[in-house]
Amino acid sequence: MSKFAVLYSEKLKDYDLGHVLTQDRYENFLNLFHKTLGRHSGFTIVVPPHATHNELRLIHTQEYIQRIEKCESKDPLDTPLSPSFVRAAKLLAGAGKYAGELVCSGEYNKAFVVGGGVQHASIDQEKGFGVFSDVGICAQNLMAYYGVKKIMILDTDAHAGDGIYKIFAEDPRVFYMSLHQDPSTLYPGKGFMDEIGVGSGEGFSVNVPLPPDTGPEAYEYTLTELFTPLAEEFRPEIILMVDGSDPHFTDQITQMGLTIEGIRMVGEIASDTAHRICAGKLVDFIGSGYSPNQKIVSLGWLASMAGVTGIEVALEEPVPIPPRKGNRMQEAKAIVRSLQSKLSAYWPCFR
Repeated sequence: MSKFAVLYSEKLKDYDLGHVLTQDRYENFLNLFHKTLGRHSGFTIVVPPHATHNELRLIHTQEYIQRIEKCESKDPLDTPLSPSFVRAAKLLAGAGKYAGELVCSGEYNKAFVVGGGVQHASIDQEKGFGVFSDVGICAQNLMAYYGVKKIMILDTDAHAGDGIYKIFAEDPRVFYMSLHQDPSTLYPGKGFMDEIGVGSGEGFSVNVPLPPDTGPEAYEYTLTELFTPLAEEFRPEIILMVDGSDPHFTDQITQMGLTIEGIRMVGEIASDTAHRICAGKLVDFIGSGYSPNQKIVSLGWLASMAGVTGIEVALEEPVPIPPRKGNRMQEAKAIVRSLQSKLSAYWPCFR
C-alpha cells in the first residue's frame, strides 16, 4: 500500500522564470527519483489539480489575483509573469492544497510537493520567484474545511520566509518556525529574532537567523533545542515543511554550508517529531536550490524525501566538502539561547 504521495505534473515545467529557477530541475529530479525510489511500493505519483479562483482566495485578494492573471508584475526582475507561468503557479498552489487533503484524510501518511514552497509571496504581492502561497493555501484550507485547529510550519530554506510569516503572523493556530541565513547577509532582509508574531499571534513565530557557513551540526542542534520542544508543547495536528537544496554548500545564492546528508538529517528530525506528535502527518514542499551543479539540486530534494520517509538510499556528495570557516556552533548556540530566553515568556518548555 502506498504511504507517500508525490505531487507532480509535467505542466509544472512551465514554472520557469528563465534565470536561476528553470524547468530542467523538474526533469532532473524525476529521473533521479525513478532511478532510486520510483520502484518502491510506498510511493505514488499524484497529478494535482490547478487551484480554483476560490481556493486562491483562501489567502490572496481578489484584486491581486486579477492583476496576476493579466501578467502585470510588480516584481519583474525576480518574478516576471507570463500566461504559462501563471498557469503553473496555479497548479503549484493546487498541489499544495491537495497534498494537505491527502494527508489529513488519511489516504497517505506523507506528501511531497515537487517544486513547492513559495516563501516570499504575500496576500497581495508576488515576490522572490513566488506568486501564490502554496504553503499558505494548504494550511488555510485545512483549517477552514478539514477541522484542523493547529498547524506547524518548519521552514529550513536558506532564505527567511517573509511572505509565510506575514500571512500567519497574527494567527495563533499556525506556528511558523524558520531556520535561515542571517538576513543582514541575504535576501529578503527580514527574519530577525525579534520577529515573533503580532497581536494574538505573538510568540507563535520563531525566526532563527543563523550565520553563513553554519553547517550540519549547528542545524541539528538548533532543531533539537528549538523545533522539537516547541512542537511537543504546541502539539500540531500536521507539520508542513518547506525545504530543498539551497542550504547546500555549493549553492550560488546562499552560504549555509549544509551537506546532502545534512539535508537528509533535517528531514529525519522533522519526520521523527511528526511521528511522536501528529501520527506522522507531514507535507514536504521541496523546491529550492540554485547550485550550478544540477545534480546537487536533485540530490537535495531526494535527500529530504529520504529523511522524511526513513527509506535508505545512497546519497553521495558530488564534490568534496569544504572545511568550516570559524566556530559557527558557538554562534548558533548563542542564538538559540537568546531565542529560548525571548520565547520563555510564551512557552514553559524554555523556563
